[in-house]
Amino acid sequence: MTTVEQRLTRPTKRTVKLSEIHARPDEFQYRDNEYENHHVEEIAEAIRRKGSVDRVDLWRDAKNGKLVVVDGHHRRQAYKRAGVNKVPAIVWEGSAEAARLHALRENAKARLPMTATEKNNATWRLACQTDCSGAYTYSKRVLVESTGAADGTVGNMRRSRRRLLEADKPLPETWWGALAALKDLAGKELTDDDRDAMVEERARRLDDRVGKDIGNMAEIQIEAVIKMLEKRLGQKTRILADWWREDAVEGWPY
Repeated sequence: MTTVEQRLTRPTKRTVKLSEIHARPDEFQYRDNEYENHHVEEIAEAIRRKGSVDRVDLWRDAKNGKLVVVDGHHRRQAYKRAGVNKVPAIVWEGSAEAARLHALRENAKARLPMTATEKNNATWRLACQTDCSGAYTYSKRVLVESTGAADGTVGNMRRSRRRLLEADKPLPETWWGALAALKDLAGKELTDDDRDAMVEERARRLDDRVGKDIGNMAEIQIEAVIKMLEKRLGQKTRILADWWREDAVEGWPY
């Protein structure tokens, strides 16, 4: 286990221009989506009413001096949407390893709770990280405390990582992907839970590619989204209609 300090230090409060703030969601955002449109709009409305909301947590990358969002992706987007160019922030110093843990701890708070899948994927990402010597970047204790995962879950992830590397397999980005790869190695059938996780993972990947564009267009002109779905899905749109009809609350306008 590396001796790198795993807590950010020297926080300073200041106002930062939006143009000076950078985002690295692949490194510091543990949710399936970089931001949820409805949550951004709620925060933007609060900014329009009050002028500001909670400070955005930024980390100063010692390698290039850039200020990077470690907590506050939704707030950063909301300030953009509200047309505010200066953001109240807390700027932290420290290692990238500490910044990743800080981002996870803050993401896990109750403002917009992480799903179980998001927490598992975050734990898997951190459990797979090693330093240049091959030692784990984060101890099992640190992972359990930071992610809320069980000690046995972290141990299972490490064993899974080792088995995949021994089989010369690339490490998947998600915990479900790792489980699926291991089942493939063992020639086992997927369980119902595995299939549900597979659907979630494929939905996440699809959302990464087109979800933001579809969501934004739905806000502008929902008819355009409907036309696109009809063009791409053809008669399969009936499946969607049946699905939504079954789940619709009483009084939904069909």
